[in-house]
Amino acid sequence: IFTKSEATTNDQNNVHNASMPANCATSATENWVNNFLGKYRLCPYTSSVSRAAVGLSSVGVPVGGVHVRVESTNVESAERKSYNILRAAMLVSSFWSEVVTLMHSSQEDWATSLLVFPEYDTEFESFVGICDSIVEPTVVATQSTDFIGRAWFHPQYDSDSIGHSEVIAGHAVPHKMVKGFM
Repeated sequence: IFTKSEATTNDQNNVHNASMPANCATSATENWVNNFLGKYRLCPYTSSVSRAAVGLSSVGVPVGGVHVRVESTNVESAERKSYNILRAAMLVSSFWSEVVTLMHSSQEDWATSLLVFPEYDTEFESFVGICDSIVEPTVVATQSTDFIGRAWFHPQYDSDSIGHSEVIAGHAVPHKMVKGFM
């Protein structure tokens, strides 16, 4: 799950980046993968949007592309009081929809995916709370940990704020470690 976008924030009704066109978010994400994530080797298995799962052939995963899915909450149908509930449900639903997309694709086409949800761009704690308290437990409950890798990317990612200084499942490499890659 990934929330990176180049959009501006729309603070009206606490709706962030909801109007960002999907093609802009997709393009920004692909550029980020190519020019940052891959360039600085922050993900040891992804070198670009066309070359993911690099080095995993020994465990049966061929090199393939990165599928980018951009999702958002239908804010027109959401009442202000139910917006956060709907947004959380959409994030979780989109995660599992993307799992299904990958399961129905050949690995040569899509070796991995990034779910982009720009509405969380300025809300790291809400984002990581949903990932850690809903998404991760459902992956464990469905006994999917062996074939569903998770990494929570966020433009405001701060490993210190969630209390880890080592690499843990679903979380980006702590920023103190990242400095060594640059």
